[in-house]
Amino acid sequence: GSFTYVAKNTSIGANVVIYPNCYIGENVTIAEGTKIYPGVTIYHDCKVGSNCIIHSGTVIGSDGFGYANHGGKWIKIPQLGSVKIGNRVEIGASTTIDRGALDDTIIEDGVILDNQIQIAHNVVIGENTAMAACSVVAGSTTVGKNCSFAGLVGVTGHIDIVDNTVLTGRAMVTKSITEPGVYS
Repeated sequence: GSFTYVAKNTSIGANVVIYPNCYIGENVTIAEGTKIYPGVTIYHDCKVGSNCIIHSGTVIGSDGFGYANHGGKWIKIPQLGSVKIGNRVEIGASTTIDRGALDDTIIEDGVILDNQIQIAHNVVIGENTAMAACSVVAGSTTVGKNCSFAGLVGVTGHIDIVDNTVLTGRAMVTKSITEPGVYS
């Protein structure tokens, strides 16, 4: 589309549709059949699988919230990883997926992310997991396969959530979930 910028060394597969006002950074790979709506930003080195849908205002691959306090001042930690998005993933409007600090942030095949979701650096979201609007997952957390998050779910960082977990609306997860089930 008009006013879309595609940087060098980017690979765009067959039948990809990119609407106006998008930014696609260097060394990005977008596989066949993916649709990118207006105003999407995909930073450098990210990979998007086939038959994905990315809605307007979404940002993929921005820096994670990586800082260390040194002598009372915040020092930025370089975010050197990337984002890898599997096949058949749908990402809602105004969702942000941060690049990994060292490893990659990974969204596996078949994941559905609603509008206004925050996925922090180094998070892994397992296959066929669905998250409703305004959910947030803090850094270095692993969410299993076939999980379901209702709206406004918050997940703290550095934990694991087992496959087939259901989190009800406004749930706050502060420690790992090791048994499948419904949690509120």
